[in-house]
Amino acid sequence: IEAKLGSFLAMLGICVFLSGCQKITTTYPDYPVITFKSYSVQKNADSTYSLALIISFTDGNGNVGLSQVDTSGPFSPKSKYYYNLWVGYYEFYKDSFIHVGQSFPFTSDTINYNGRIPVLTPAGKYKAILGDIEYDINLGKGTKSGANTIRFDFILIDRALQQSNPIKSPPIVLTP
Repeated sequence: IEAKLGSFLAMLGICVFLSGCQKITTTYPDYPVITFKSYSVQKNADSTYSLALIISFTDGNGNVGLSQVDTSGPFSPKSKYYYNLWVGYYEFYKDSFIHVGQSFPFTSDTINYNGRIPVLTPAGKYKAILGDIEYDINLGKGTKSGANTIRFDFILIDRALQQSNPIKSPPIVLTP
């Protein structure tokens, strides 16, 4: 019985080892696909708001992200692709969300929450990638309009300039 038990445990160990080394065959499209995962809001001691927005993503060829030297050609500071995470900001005003930007009625100030996500390409032969991006935003003392509800929309762009699907956050309530 001890020999059979020892043989069984050895075979079990080999099976576990082999299953742990299987080739990952999951495939994703060669363009970014994003979903909104979660958010958290923190009101700081100085009455400013800090947001952490979590976006899940996949990319089949892993060409997500820009390096610090990616600042010429399509990634020059004057190009719309300088930022690879486009972020729209909205405040709830008079029963609807209003995009806050140059046309926002409360001020001529513009708000730009766009960002540059660093290179996330995995090393090795298989470049498909999935993960979460935590995007932190400091809202300062609150909204431009005094509204207490905001939302964001996002588009992720890869190095081949392929845009992800657009997504929206749920409404985010800022507590007084």
